[in-house]
Amino acid sequence: MGGARDIALIFLSLEALVIALIPLVLVSGLAYGIYRLHRLTRTYLQLAQVYAQQANDAVGRASRAVAEPLIRAHAAWCAGTAVLTYLIRRIRKHG
Repeated sequence: MGGARDIALIFLSLEALVIALIPLVLVSGLAYGIYRLHRLTRTYLQLAQVYAQQANDAVGRASRAVAEPLIRAHAAWCAGTAVLTYLIRRIRKHG
């Protein structure tokens, strides 16, 4: 009777061991998958970063091309009004 009890205890222990190994196998598989995905995507992410930088440079050039004439015109307008204001104040002061 003691032998049957020991064999049953061994089978129950093996069943618990198998059930405990399932999460370990799943976590190990997930870690390996993430490792492989990281190695695979590193090249593509570097390429995407290069393209994003090229797009950023193109947008910067386009925005400067649009804004620069407007800024120059505004600066010229402000310089002209400053000169006129100075002349008008000088004429009023001495006039």
